Order: sequence, then C-alpha cells, then structure tokens
Amino acid sequence: MSETTTSPQKSEAGEEQRVAICATVDDLYQPPSRGMIGTLSRSFLDQLVLTPTELLHSSRHQLRLESAGTLMRDIMERAAVAQGRALGMPTRDRARDLQKLLDEGGTFIREVEKGEPPAELSAGKFAASVQRLSSGVSADKASMRINRMLTEYLITCRTWVDKLDKVMALAQEVGNGPDLKWIDALLAELLISDMGQDTIFGRRLSLEDRIDDLIDTLKQQYPSRDKIGEPLPMAATFQKLMLALDLPETKAALEVAIVQTLASRNPLAAADMVHELKATHGILMRLRMGERILGGRRSLEYVDKRMQRILTEENVADYIRSASTLGDRILAVLELYSVTFGPRNKRLLEGHLQRYFADEDFHRRLLVGEGTGVHKVRLVTNLYQAIVAAPLERGMKVELAGRMAQVQADYIVESKFFANLDKQFPTVARKAMALIDLVREGIFIPGDNVERAKLVVKHYLNKPDFIDKFLEGIPAAPARDAHLAQLRQKLGELDIPMPAKR
Repeated sequence: MSETTTSPQKSEAGEEQRVAICATVDDLYQPPSRGMIGTLSRSFLDQLVLTPTELLHSSRHQLRLESAGTLMRDIMERAAVAQGRALGMPTRDRARDLQKLLDEGGTFIREVEKGEPPAELSAGKFAASVQRLSSGVSADKASMRINRMLTEYLITCRTWVDKLDKVMALAQEVGNGPDLKWIDALLAELLISDMGQDTIFGRRLSLEDRIDDLIDTLKQQYPSRDKIGEPLPMAATFQKLMLALDLPETKAALEVAIVQTLASRNPLAAADMVHELKATHGILMRLRMGERILGGRRSLEYVDKRMQRILTEENVADYIRSASTLGDRILAVLELYSVTFGPRNKRLLEGHLQRYFADEDFHRRLLVGEGTGVHKVRLVTNLYQAIVAAPLERGMKVELAGRMAQVQADYIVESKFFANLDKQFPTVARKAMALIDLVREGIFIPGDNVERAKLVVKHYLNKPDFIDKFLEGIPAAPARDAHLAQLRQKLGELDIPMPAKR
C-alpha cells in the first residue's frame, strides 16, 4: 500500500502538525489515517469496543457506522474541514472527494470479503498463521489477510476487558518476534481510548492520576505512587509487557494519550487556582524523561494553555487580595511564579511584582505595622531569599534582590537597629553573643548588610572586658575552655578571628 500523504497545518500555538490526506483507498489503511479515524470516530468505537483497524477490515462494522444516524456524515465533515484547511481547498470540495473515497473503500472491502473469507486463528498459532498468510503474496495482500484474521478473532469481544485480555495474550504468545508489529498496532489503538486506559489502570478520580499512570508506564516504573494502592492485575500484566517487549506503537500511543488528556479543558486536580497550578506544574516536571519531554512540544503547548486559563488577572488579584501585608502579597506572587510555565503567564506575574516595587512608598508599606526590629529585618531577608530562589529572569532577579538589600540597609540605619539591640543587654559579651546568633541565623541579607553586622560584632569583641564578661560566672578551667571553644566555633562560621586575651 502507498504511504498516506500528510500535509502541514498550523495549530493555535503556531506549531506545525501533520494531517493525514487520503488520496486512494490504500491510504485509508495507513497509520496516519487510522489515527484520524480513531480520533473522529471515538464515541462510536468506544461504544462498540472497536479499533480503527477492525473498522477498516470488516464491512459488517462499517455498515454499523453507516447506520448510526448522521454520525458518518459528521465524521466525514470534520475530516473535510481539517484536510481542506491543510490542502488550501474549500471544505465542500474536500467533503465531496472524501465521500467518493469512502464509497470506494466500502466497495473494496466487500469485494475482498467475497473473494476470500477471513482466516481462523487458533490459540498458540499466530506466528504460524502469519507465515501461512504471507507466503507467496505481496506485503499489501499479507497485511490485509492478517488484519482480517485478527478482526475476526476479536469479533466476539463485547467488553474492553475481553478485548484487551485477548490482545495482550497474543503479545505474550508472540514475544519479541517479527510478528509482534501486528499486535503492537492493535494494542496502541486500544490504549488511545479512555475506556481502554480505564480498563487497564482502573477509574481515576482526577486527570492528574490518569496522566501519572501513563507517565509511570512509559518510564517503566508503574506504579510509582502509593496512593493508588495495589495495581489491577491487568495493569501489572501490561507493565510486564512494556518491560519485556519492543512496542514502539504502543509507547507512541501512550504519549498521544498524555497529550489528549492535557488538551482537555477539565481540571487536572481541582478548580482551586493554586492547587490546579501546582498539579499542572507537577505533571510538567514528571513529563521529563531523560533529555526529552513526553508528548514533545504538544505537551508543552497544552500545559501553557492550561496555565493561561488558570492565571487570569482576576484570579491572581483575588488570590493576592487575601494576603494582609505587602510582604505576604509578594511571597504569594513568587509562590505562583515558582510553579508557572509559559512566557505569557510569567509576564502576568512579573507585572504584579514590578508594580509593587515601582511604588514610591514601597519601603514604608513593606515595613509598616507592629513588630520588633529583628522581625522586620528577618522579613526583608525572607523576601530576598524568595526572590533569589524564584526562577525569575536573571536581570529582574538581580534588580529586585538588590532593591531588598537596600531596603534592609536603609531600615537598619533609620531604625537605629544596632543601637536598640545594644540597649537590650547589660554586658558587652551578651550584646556580642546576641548579634553573633542573629548573623548565624541568617537574618541579614548576604553582602554589605552581613558585613555591617559583623563589624559591630568585632567592635564588641575588641572591648577590653569582653573575655572577662564572657567567662563571668564560670570558675572551673575545663568549663571555661569549653565555653571559649564554642565561641571559636561560632566565630569561625562567620570568618571572624577570636579576640586576643588581655
């Protein structure tokens, strides 16, 4: 059979897709066409527990489709729209060509059936049957015979469980031999269906769990999550097949299933913005497999679109409004930013940050309200650390982090932070140790602010009575030595030398 012609078509995001363009009856049987048939006929195929391969190789199944009201016409019109756009021709003209092609296809399969009944398949005889049906005929003729045999073999299956059991049993029977390709194609078509996935993995409460099942299977680590409990027997069998056999079409189908699930407009986990955003970002992280993303650019496109629907100005404003202080609002935006993907989505959140920092009254609004000097210095450092940890563009990160360092430096001067701390303790030793502990706790922003605090520490250490006051009340020599050793350790962490004994 000839290769199905494909034509590029631009998606909404500008990504080039390949649309199957059928020119001859032979083209209908090629993988791209079967994929399109599976997508456009999904409701019909799911209801009757069929695959595109079975539909194409049985006039009985085709008659059932033709008898399903306007379904056949609707499918053809949807195909005509996609193919007409790809070909640059009117939908009406493409629909006329497709109708003619489908009529020819129906006539073709009926003539095949008149000329030769489908071969019967006995248990354990698949390889022998394939060899017999392929002997002395062309590859096209052999393909038709083998797929008609499989269609007849599966015709009694009325449920997804029955059909998947039979197909997976054939895969186990064939092993990694050359005849596995026939079973691989069927299994792939079964796995594209949500019904097929539910049959293998069980019903999932959320789309996030469904995608995780597919990811885990592709990564050969199903199940990786404790929350799903023991896997169903069929899921365990399927994972063994994926581990043992070379199933390229089935693996490709699982990736397509991931993309299709991401393309759904239903929430992955919950309607709540933050929960849904985190779930979407979590899926994005789990899609990474080695050097690539499962589902490729299409997965990234749909993750981006999902976040666009979640991250609207209204939703972000409502979420931020619940924060009582400016610092909490900044942290809320940075929390969202850390789990955001896509340039448009990031720009939206960056706009909120830039508006906060552009406020001429930013310093006062940030530190207004009750709280000790230590509390406010620590608040600024916490914001600084959140900015540094956020996946912001480097230039913006440097600018905002520098702004926070300056805010802290200004506050230390304006509030007379060190002078007030000095007044809280009676001796030079206690003053020094209090400040040493604050520096070690990391309440100051690294750089000039830490160095300023360390200068004050050194000022205390250089006082003539520091050692005496530090050891005051400790008469025993061993205890004094241990106390000094602790001081040496703390100062060593700050790269400050021990004061000289006087």
